Amino acid sequence: MILKPHVDWFALSPSLSLLAAAGVLLMVAVFVPRRTRAYTAAFVGFAGFVAAMVFAILLDVKSPNVTLLIHDAMFRDRWSALAQVLIAASGAVAVLFSIGERWSEEHVAEYYALLTAAGAGMAFFVQASNLMTLFLGLEWFSIALYVLTAIDIDLVGSLEAGLKYLIVGAVGSATLLFGSALVYGRTGALSFDKIAAYGHGHDSMVVVGLAMIIAGLMFKSSAA
Repeated sequence: MILKPHVDWFALSPSLSLLAAAGVLLMVAVFVPRRTRAYTAAFVGFAGFVAAMVFAILLDVKSPNVTLLIHDAMFRDRWSALAQVLIAASGAVAVLFSIGERWSEEHVAEYYALLTAAGAGMAFFVQASNLMTLFLGLEWFSIALYVLTAIDIDLVGSLEAGLKYLIVGAVGSATLLFGSALVYGRTGALSFDKIAAYGHGHDSMVVVGLAMIIAGLMFKSSAA
């Protein structure tokens, strides 16, 4: 008998709704005729972000206290729900601004699928409560953003920007991952609260590891 952790599916509903929208959009790219594909894809993408925003608002209302999910891997609290509301609202606005762009006839459904997949990764990222889910969420939406940056294959600048973003993102990921390994190797913990409770604040390996984690996140956010 396999023992499985309890999964709070409602807490994951913003990410799951955006993932479902991304899956539907991939089907739109294949089965919907070209003449109606752009507006169909925009509608599905917008609906996915609106659904995620509704779920995030309900999650905010129904989460008065902080709860840890799936063996302390994720948070369910009002701050993460508020961040998910902002992410979903920003994604919906991005969909509205994207309607009618000149590249839309070629890769319109794929564009909205990547946009919703990136939103799902961001919604997952803000709920992270340990280094593993932090890294998984970060890479989830980063990969979608790499492709989005280079999606206009007819534009040389787009391909160049996508390649540069990939290189910078890979450096950031490697730095963050190595820093996480140093912190875990010294503290024996992945959860943020247990790392914060580690009693040796002047431990050089922990300090270097945390500095590398921060540097990796700065690389990822292009905060240089």
